[in-house]
Amino acid sequence: MLELQTRELGSSKVVDIKGEIDGVGLDRFKAGLAEAGDAEGQSVILNFTDVMFISSSGLGALVAFYKQLRAQNRKLIVYGLRDVIRQVFEIVRLNKVMILVDTEEEALKLLEAEE
Repeated sequence: MLELQTRELGSSKVVDIKGEIDGVGLDRFKAGLAEAGDAEGQSVILNFTDVMFISSSGLGALVAFYKQLRAQNRKLIVYGLRDVIRQVFEIVRLNKVMILVDTEEEALKLLEAEE
């Protein structure tokens, strides 16, 4: 079962994601992204530390969310990708458009450097 929890961290929204982003959890994933995207002007940080799997539909939802934020001049940072999921991101070249870091601290440092 997919679980999402949204929290404030400085001037950003963090979405902690736990479980598998598959057909069963896709609607919940989209709803969690939409909730995080509602905050005007805030950057969004996605915590993938506890994500075991992401389907192609999940990747599609993530790309759509990225495009939405980019159109609003907002940042999307993803951290904590397991090796197998990072490889998927690299195969579909999401690592070329999205900011991928290893830890929440790295994500915060990136955002602070831009302020």
